[in-house]
Amino acid sequence: MEKIKNVYCDIISIGDELLIGQTINTNASWLGMRCNQEGVRIRRIKTIPDSKEDILNEFQDSMEQADIVLVTGGLGPTKDDITKKTICEFFDDHLVVDEETLNRVQNFFAKRKLPMLEVNTAQALVPSQCRVIPNHQGTAPGMWFEKNGKVLVSMPGVPFEMKGLMDQYVFDWIKAQFQMPIIIHQTLMTIGVGESYIADQISSIEDQMIESGISLAYLPSPGVVKLRLSSYDQANGAEQINGFAAKIKSILGDVLFSIEEKSIYQYVHEQLLEARSTLSIAESCTGGKLQSHFTDIPGCSQYFRGGIVPYDAKWKVEMLGIDPSVLDKNDVVSEAIAMAMAEQCKEKFQSTYALATTGYAGPESQNVDIPVGTICIAVAGPKGTTVKTLQLGNNRERNIETTCLQVTNLLRLNILNK
Repeated sequence: MEKIKNVYCDIISIGDELLIGQTINTNASWLGMRCNQEGVRIRRIKTIPDSKEDILNEFQDSMEQADIVLVTGGLGPTKDDITKKTICEFFDDHLVVDEETLNRVQNFFAKRKLPMLEVNTAQALVPSQCRVIPNHQGTAPGMWFEKNGKVLVSMPGVPFEMKGLMDQYVFDWIKAQFQMPIIIHQTLMTIGVGESYIADQISSIEDQMIESGISLAYLPSPGVVKLRLSSYDQANGAEQINGFAAKIKSILGDVLFSIEEKSIYQYVHEQLLEARSTLSIAESCTGGKLQSHFTDIPGCSQYFRGGIVPYDAKWKVEMLGIDPSVLDKNDVVSEAIAMAMAEQCKEKFQSTYALATTGYAGPESQNVDIPVGTICIAVAGPKGTTVKTLQLGNNRERNIETTCLQVTNLLRLNILNK
């Protein structure tokens, strides 16, 4: 088949559970990210119900407009999984038994000492025209179809099964079928300021990037703005991106915490490991969320000593050992209390650094003189204690997440001796 230069892909997710929000469609986001990395441009992403008419209509439209159609969902053994039969109708095909798939399914159940039911045997039925994609993680195989120079790939909706098929087979087959353009991305991570501030600071650099054929995308989220630099099919794209990334870093300074995509928690995790430092955490308004951000990262046991969640003032005294007179003189949400929490936590766990959070995250404040969204954070370290007051909004969930980001960033700056 004649190879083409630009490859466009449609991603179709099938399932009523996706439409009603019962299941989060992580497949589409993962496919979009990985396809882009491999040089496949996403034309659109669609989520459709378990309806034969909808499936047929979307298949027809996508096969006319895109080069590749990636389909997930609807390949299970139950009656509501209709994708396989609908594919047969679309390609004017019929089902046959694939012996390799049948053997794999039989072994799958034999190893687990489970009975082989008729519906499980039906997993080995595939359209006669398809190229079977072995599924080593489950029972439903993937299926590769070609028609009029286009490719349609149907895969199970189970995320780890789909990812296995794509990484083990599909991407290699796509590369063999099409000539892929060179796509290079680099993501810079900023924290603590909005995208309008960043845009103003680097406006001259952005003009230079446009002239050089490098595109810049702002990807904002609460507390963090990602800057994605992209080069499409340019021989010197990587060199240009690296140069512009260095210029942006010199302008933004400490606002930019990483020149590769990673969370602030991952970045500080690496800082702590490199410095051979230890960490402990005392958190009130964040209720354990801050600790979980660190303990979610493999290897945190090398530096994380432990944490305390003294939500009530009583336990700030009994668990942390804060002097009761400090609580008598200060509101529980104050810089004095945050400082005392961090310092006592550092002492109790004998850690290099200790973080503390206390505040009125919402939706109410227990002190009429202190508004909802007032959060005090502190970092106790070898050079003393740094404390800061945040004035946030009245969205509890967002306030908690922003507090975690801000106190972790404060720790980053302390480690850098800022």
